[in-house]
Amino acid sequence: MTSKELLWDKVSFSVRHGFWMKSKRILDNITIEVEKGTVLGLVGPNGAGKTTTIKLGAGLIMPESGKVLIQKKSAVFSTSRRNLGLLTEAQYFYPHLRLKEWLKMMAGLSGMTGTDIRKRMDDVLELVELSSHGDQIMRTLSKGQLQRSGLAQALLHEPEILILDEPMSGLDPYWRYKVLNILLEYKKKGGTIAFSSHIISDVETLSDQVALLQNGQIVWNGRLKELNRKVEGYKITCYTNALETLEKIARENKIEKQPDGGWLFSIDPDKRADFLALVASNDEIKVESLLPIQEELASVLFRTTVSP
Repeated sequence: MTSKELLWDKVSFSVRHGFWMKSKRILDNITIEVEKGTVLGLVGPNGAGKTTTIKLGAGLIMPESGKVLIQKKSAVFSTSRRNLGLLTEAQYFYPHLRLKEWLKMMAGLSGMTGTDIRKRMDDVLELVELSSHGDQIMRTLSKGQLQRSGLAQALLHEPEILILDEPMSGLDPYWRYKVLNILLEYKKKGGTIAFSSHIISDVETLSDQVALLQNGQIVWNGRLKELNRKVEGYKITCYTNALETLEKIARENKIEKQPDGGWLFSIDPDKRADFLALVASNDEIKVESLLPIQEELASVLFRTTVSP
């Protein structure tokens, strides 16, 4: 039986703004469930309500109506957040503290003490490759280093749940790759993640479930495998000397030689049967892989959006 680690249940949220303090609806009756050991990706255009959803999930703000639960307890209670690690998009750092001083303070706020703090601080700094920056004043760290510091503090007290708002913000391609692997390893060990992102490829890599927000409403919510993604072609790796035969069936007659001597090319979806027939009739063609090229996730998701 699955366990719901996070639940937004019929949640609405509004703010007042302008001279007349008119009410503006940010979220409108949204429901999202996140099961233990799974990853939720929140996507949507700017102003869709992603950051507000993250703040509600972390108990930083209270819903106008509905309820938000962390492990079946109200998110607004401090006891509910003990197993939660949070990384906000706009983090507040104490600019004149050293990195280790800030992490020690954050560890204390999470209920950690003494030797536990020192051990975990060394572990997380090593994980994000900031061990040599522990005594550095925080205002002198780069944007990417600050982002990695924020991830370190979210992981410091070994939480069972991570809530992350744009966790890849400010990271170069190398660190995007590294953080993705850190989060995948966290998930592999049974951790639960809810995160927002504008980077659809990251959402596809990490997520079991995607919730698409637009104008404060959920316009699609489900498992990625439930999406009807068109097959736009096939990517093939094979070994052969019959290059002219392959060129005739390959897209734009292009085939690429691989370092191991194999050949890589793609074919249109309606050519799959022809290629299989060719392989069956030609002993010189040894197929290593034939993989579908699916429609990009962004194209599928944003076909679902409604007009503003």
